[in-house]
Amino acid sequence: MLECKATLRVKSESLSLIEISNVLGEPTEGFTKGQKFGKADRLRPHTQWTLVSDEGNTSMQACINKVLEVYLAKDLRSIESECDVDIFCMLSSDNGQGSFTLDTAIYKKLMDAELRITFDFYSD
Repeated sequence: MLECKATLRVKSESLSLIEISNVLGEPTEGFTKGQKFGKADRLRPHTQWTLVSDEGNTSMQACINKVLEVYLAKDLRSIESECDVDIFCMLSSDNGQGSFTLDTAIYKKLMDAELRITFDFYSD
């Protein structure tokens, strides 16, 4: 089975999760700088707001398009100087194979948004 996910990630050294959420809405997941995590009670080094899209887990293009639509619909001018924004994509295959295709419409949206995109691949 092929599984695809795209995540819009917004990181900040100075803003809280609430401050970012006030601009972007509720995240799928998130945490604030300084919060404890893990068994060793380490402190989070930054705030992170994330929106995960799996769009049925079958189309990387649909997943990326969904998070881009959310990002492009928001006005981040009030916080953009204090944030680092990117898209993180995960592709997982349980049979060792899998692929995806992105069309030029997605390239254009990524260029317009000026976002970095990272792809992470897992296979069994």
